[in-house]
Amino acid sequence: MITILKALGLSLERGGEKREAESGLAWRNMMTNIIASSIETVKKSCLEGELEAEECAKALIAAADAVYSPLKPVDSGLGEARRIAGILSSILANAFIVMFVNERGEEPLKDVLNALKELREGDVSDKVKEILEAAQVVVEPATAPEPREAMYKDIEEYVNPPQPQIPRRRRQQVRKPDPNQRLRRLIRELGRRDPILAKAVARLLRERGISA
Repeated sequence: MITILKALGLSLERGGEKREAESGLAWRNMMTNIIASSIETVKKSCLEGELEAEECAKALIAAADAVYSPLKPVDSGLGEARRIAGILSSILANAFIVMFVNERGEEPLKDVLNALKELREGDVSDKVKEILEAAQVVVEPATAPEPREAMYKDIEEYVNPPQPQIPRRRRQQVRKPDPNQRLRRLIRELGRRDPILAKAVARLLRERGISA
């Protein structure tokens, strides 16, 4: 089984297995802390007080950038770092949907989606810095299209479920994707790359009342 660390070449430092294990633990703790900090930032911006769709959207885009930022230095352009960031961003998107719908219902999510559409290529580096500082991670904010697109796509598909390719006369009401099912699938996908990180993320979500 190939772990994320080996896929990214992060386990190839000198120092043997002990050094590799220590590097892996530190890296997983860092990513888990970023995800936790991202969730708290999204909760504060999207669930507390009166909804400001633009501020909520900024927090979501910043969360997507935050999970990519520590992967930027090892992004060789071959796609693995961005795929991992995309998985983590999708996990955050679906966790957000669960929390938001439980707290505010589905209708206001349309306003957030519209704001997200406007901000997909915007600069949210200040918000990214807040997330990273709260996670006690010292890396420069970085952005890539894949994690941002993953964030937008999962929320967009929940608000506007894609129409199935069946004859019009047989069409039925389109069912929204189940974010909890998506979370379980994403955790499994993450687990194929790094089972320890996947378990840590799943535990983090469950601690916040999100089934994963």
